[in-house]
Amino acid sequence: MSDKSNNPFQFWEELKRRKVIRVIIGYAAAAYLILELVSIIAEPLGLPGWTINLVLVLLCVGFIIAIFLSWIFDFTSEGIKKTESAKVAMAKEVQTKPDKRKLKVSDIVIAVLVVFVVILAYPKIFNNDRLEGIRNPEGKISIAVMPFDNLSGDSLYNVWQGGFQNLLITTLSNSEELLVRQYQTMSTLLDKKNVATYASLTPSIASDLALSLETRTFILGKILKAGNKIRVNAQLVNSETEEIFKTFKVEGYTEDDIFVMADSLSGLIKNYLEIKKLAEKHSSSIIGSPSFTNSAEAFQYYIHGWDSFMGLDFQTATESLSKAIEIDSNFLSAFTTLSYVYMVSGNDKLAKHWCNLAYKKRDDFSLKGKLLIDQLNAYYFGTPNEEIKYLRQILEIDELNSTYWFLLGFAYYLKLQNYEDAVINFEKALEINKKWGTNFRNPWIYWYLGDSYHQVNEHKKEKEIYKLGLSVFPQETRIIQQQAICALSQGDTEAANDFIAKYKSISKNKNQWPESRILSGIGTIYTEANIIAKAEICFRQALTLDPVNPSRIHDLAWFLIDNDINIDEGMDLVQKALKERPDDWYYLDTKGWGLYKQGRYEESLKVLNDSWELRPFFDHTGFLHIQEVEKALAKQESEQ
Repeated sequence: MSDKSNNPFQFWEELKRRKVIRVIIGYAAAAYLILELVSIIAEPLGLPGWTINLVLVLLCVGFIIAIFLSWIFDFTSEGIKKTESAKVAMAKEVQTKPDKRKLKVSDIVIAVLVVFVVILAYPKIFNNDRLEGIRNPEGKISIAVMPFDNLSGDSLYNVWQGGFQNLLITTLSNSEELLVRQYQTMSTLLDKKNVATYASLTPSIASDLALSLETRTFILGKILKAGNKIRVNAQLVNSETEEIFKTFKVEGYTEDDIFVMADSLSGLIKNYLEIKKLAEKHSSSIIGSPSFTNSAEAFQYYIHGWDSFMGLDFQTATESLSKAIEIDSNFLSAFTTLSYVYMVSGNDKLAKHWCNLAYKKRDDFSLKGKLLIDQLNAYYFGTPNEEIKYLRQILEIDELNSTYWFLLGFAYYLKLQNYEDAVINFEKALEINKKWGTNFRNPWIYWYLGDSYHQVNEHKKEKEIYKLGLSVFPQETRIIQQQAICALSQGDTEAANDFIAKYKSISKNKNQWPESRILSGIGTIYTEANIIAKAEICFRQALTLDPVNPSRIHDLAWFLIDNDINIDEGMDLVQKALKERPDDWYYLDTKGWGLYKQGRYEESLKVLNDSWELRPFFDHTGFLHIQEVEKALAKQESEQ
């Protein structure tokens, strides 16, 4: 063979003459379109996951066959014929100038295929982040997980409509790349939007709910059952366009498999969303964290307990959560929730007990779980600044949860008496609920925010927030009490008398309070309005009506001591109250403060420290009392 015949350029020319290049281009374009088509229809048709791999292998085999056949044969107007050798073809060439080449059908087909390939491939080549449109400015993906619709035909799975939602929220919350709206936030919004049944939660309604939560994606799922097989389908949907990004499915055979199914589903979603460091930080053992339980029965009790807690049915909540822990002694979510129940219902000892038990298991929690434990622990045992730090970290994860904005405001209000920052955070909580078209379902925020306005001389706003609170809780006596204080402080005696009369009526007829308690409450109104003479009359009348009640005894004792009216009488009274309740931290604080005012500094400091050790949480007034006594002792020592 001559050198010329071995020239690569000549081989290239031979490939073109035999139309192999055209076949390669056409085949590659067609193969790409086939792969795209299979990837689109595989899931809706329920095809197995290896379908695309099989198609790819077949196309590769076909590619080799196509090249081989295109070298040997040629498609002509006369049919399929064997391609002539180069020498024969050259001998038949006409020496005249060839006519201008005409456009062939094959040229059009190849051109169309290439255009389609460019259209499909362009976004994947030049847009590396396929989910850029649903990321927030920080690059995170915000997700709202809707309750799952039970289409199994078995009412036993109804509990898993919210249960599976809760499981998925918790597992997805482990990711640093996701901002997941939490179960409490979702439950509150669904209630306020009057979503009657989960079956009525259409994609359009779910989209509106997700947009209300400022999330660009949401997950909508269904629970199905065929024979003994349980299938859970979930769709990841764009909140703005209702475009379905992807459909996921997991299968199991019993209720106990649901936890594994939730872990698997969350893993599928994370993989699709291209979560970084999934393998390193979110392995299956961490995703299935002990904030879950391996017992379906325990989890059902937990769900019932949580719902009862949200409905302020503390007895039922306590019973259900205790039952969940009895079934699974490592069920951490039940531990922490039970501590909250006891805290809100006023049983400080048991609240701390369950907080301590949960804290021992802290390292097994997810990131948000650790922060919730840290915040609760700081509430009982830490400083206000520590609690505030954890609350802010929680809000970085769940910034639309009005409850944590309220707790942040509460920390500033009660523990630091920083009323300016308290106002900011209380207002944020109410702003979130207003955006949802709902009201904050806790009366405390209305009088705490109102009193904060009162302390910073924003009396117009103070009056407005009390009106808002009474529109939600028309017979909340504490709000009416605050209205009376505001009116008296502004010199509006007529309005104040109307508020006091309303306070007395509701307290007596609705709350069934005794006259002594009502009088003590009116005494507080006059005290806060700095009308000391009338306040003293009310406190003394209350004690006359109920002379052995330690609460009435202490009310007068604190009033006499704190206002420097009759410290010796106040000390006698508080001593009587302590005989009935020797471990009452509040009574001990009053006694210590009285000792300070009597100049008995060392005794005072001891009693105040004893009170501090018994307190349920950080108390700013008690803290200031100890500081004042320590200053007096230091001054006394310096003068000696």
